[in-house]
Amino acid sequence: MRGLVLAAAGLFAACAAWGQDGSRFHVSTALGMGVALGEPASTPVVWRVTGSYDVSPRFSVGIGTGLSFYEKALVPLFADARLLLTRPRRFTPYVGFAGGYAFAPFREANGGLMLSPSVGVQYALRGRSALFLEAGCEWQRLERLREYEGRYLSAAFAEKLRHCTLLLKAGFRF
Repeated sequence: MRGLVLAAAGLFAACAAWGQDGSRFHVSTALGMGVALGEPASTPVVWRVTGSYDVSPRFSVGIGTGLSFYEKALVPLFADARLLLTRPRRFTPYVGFAGGYAFAPFREANGGLMLSPSVGVQYALRGRSALFLEAGCEWQRLERLREYEGRYLSAAFAEKLRHCTLLLKAGFRF
């Protein structure tokens, strides 16, 4: 797992270096919070880093990673796609989709499938940089170890959770 995280970090560093010369590579980072839409009710905090490639002026694909904090910390690895709904302007609306798998770095949990469709708007800055604000729904599967200690009984079992969260993120793309 450490090797996957190091490989992703190296890829993002390479994308950032290539992105400086006017190429089609971009790197974006975002920070967000969620509002639980069902049970279990957990308010996640997420940080994402994505390296993407512009297939056309309005469509990009990429890969990403980051950190998600639900009941337990998770490290997602995902594919990402973004489609600008209009030609690029100062404010440009877009739709996006991310899908992949989230790994749990601790033994008390197992990660699971992650899906995250979203809509947003990006605000163009100088050059190729942009700020963006996006809202979406994130589905995250997670399995965690639950322990119970009572006076007469002690038990441990795996609890399977499925989170559905309204996720709001703000970020920077360069």
